[in-house]
Amino acid sequence: MSLVSVEGSNVSTAWLAAAQRLNREPKRKAINTVTRIADPVGEDPAVRQAMDELLDSGKNLQCVDTVANTIFPEAIARSSRDHEELVERYVRMYPMLRKKFTKNDRGTYFGRLIQYPSAKGPFDQVGAVIKRINVQRRSAGGTLQAARYEALVEAPGDGGPDALAVYVPGTDNSPMGFPCLSYCAFQLDTEQRVHLLATYRSQFLVERGYGNYLGLGRLLAHVARQTGLEVGHLTVVAGLAHLESPITRVRLMLERFGYDASLP
Repeated sequence: MSLVSVEGSNVSTAWLAAAQRLNREPKRKAINTVTRIADPVGEDPAVRQAMDELLDSGKNLQCVDTVANTIFPEAIARSSRDHEELVERYVRMYPMLRKKFTKNDRGTYFGRLIQYPSAKGPFDQVGAVIKRINVQRRSAGGTLQAARYEALVEAPGDGGPDALAVYVPGTDNSPMGFPCLSYCAFQLDTEQRVHLLATYRSQFLVERGYGNYLGLGRLLAHVARQTGLEVGHLTVVAGLAHLESPITRVRLMLERFGYDASLP
């Protein structure tokens, strides 16, 4: 399998580029794929509609917004005063969300991010990142240290860098399913932008890929809003990426939007 790296101007073009590239790989799979999205909250409405139609044609597949909401609940966030109210409301709804949607019975990514099971109890990692950035901006007169936010080296809440863990050692023992997203790390640049790097163990591009990109972009935008920064780029790394069925409909979609769907 080849190493795959693609870029897109927004979520829609990034997904199409990734699908086109994986379509040319043996068994449509690739190791350590990298997808970089310049505007991770931007979409092409026609591509989005086609994506939802593609998902609706499958068996028991969730629409884009449903997948994206497992990473970040955009509607709840928009109607909340701040991050603290968002967390309070989401925690109240969490048991119902896990019961109502069978695919969420083990939890959602946002639920794991804001209630990570630490030794001291549930820990809000997203809130900790927001607070750390805001404290640094006040104490440093607006100067941000980009290198401080690069990697996960300590457990959440132990004063480590701004990376959010999802996987819980000793608890998440299933080789498949939740959580495929391992962690999210935020980086800052000198132009007052915040960027996000997300790492997946594996990713099914049709079933979850588009919604994952959009949900991560919305999470990034939330952190940017809460810290007064601009939204930067999103980089998604998947240990194993798979372009799965319905492959004929995927290829028709690629051709419709001007992407090469031919085999090598």
